[in-house]
Amino acid sequence: MEDLPQLFRTKSKINYSYMTIQMTPSRIDKGLIAIPVSLTKWFPKRSGIVHVYLDDLPDLQPKAFSPYESSTRECRIGGLAGWFKEKKIKSGDEVIIQVIDKEKSVYRLASEGIFIARTRELQDGFDKSESEQEASEKVNTLAQWVQLDRQKVMLNEFNRLIDIMPLESREYTKSRLSRAREKVSANLRTLLEGIYKGHCQVCDFWFLKRDNRPYFETHHLNPFQGHHPKNVVVVCGNCHNQFEHANVHQDFDADDWLIRVSFNDRAYSVNQAVLNMKPERAFKEVFVEQMFQLSE
Repeated sequence: MEDLPQLFRTKSKINYSYMTIQMTPSRIDKGLIAIPVSLTKWFPKRSGIVHVYLDDLPDLQPKAFSPYESSTRECRIGGLAGWFKEKKIKSGDEVIIQVIDKEKSVYRLASEGIFIARTRELQDGFDKSESEQEASEKVNTLAQWVQLDRQKVMLNEFNRLIDIMPLESREYTKSRLSRAREKVSANLRTLLEGIYKGHCQVCDFWFLKRDNRPYFETHHLNPFQGHHPKNVVVVCGNCHNQFEHANVHQDFDADDWLIRVSFNDRAYSVNQAVLNMKPERAFKEVFVEQMFQLSE
């Protein structure tokens, strides 16, 4: 009789939550992965074939499957001995499991190391995007990889940029600097478009261009603080001009987010999406079997 796997929750090594199954010698020897009972609702009810992506490989592979209701009394995916050997998976290693398409019985299995490395690689590629079109495509690729909808990924990536980008102390000069309007990076502009949908953070004005995409401009609150998300606001043309030519007073919260701005003594509340988000900690769930005995 098998002991039921125990579930442990720990902090994720990336800014996305994921789920792993810790491998044991007996599972590795038999070339299979046992699916915890709590996850069986995502798997077929009958024995047969499921289709599996292994790591980041693009081709689906058919694998033998038996449900919890079968004679084995265990939900399992077999035919993995070759993959275990190739990836040198050993006892204690963790394997990511993703449900790609429940109706078509499509899943992904990936070693935790490869999953994390690939996620970081996709994020790095997104950060280095040279155009908004390229950045948008890379958001879609990342969303497909981590199995989240596009909007959730954009919010996650926005928060990641907040955490990793440096922000120097805020110092102001009374004199107005003469400078050309600075463009933000393609990755940040793509995130701002996805989060605010072109709505001015100050007055909420917005409109669609002929290509059906929202028109918006960006304003750097402090020219010396670069492209940190705290230093950039989405604005309409009118508010942008007021930022640059009116008498401006800005109020920031304790975390240095602009929350209120006045143009010639007319005050506006500033919509900061990040302040309206419910904080979510990324975690990983690890299913661990302490002792077990496979049915023969």
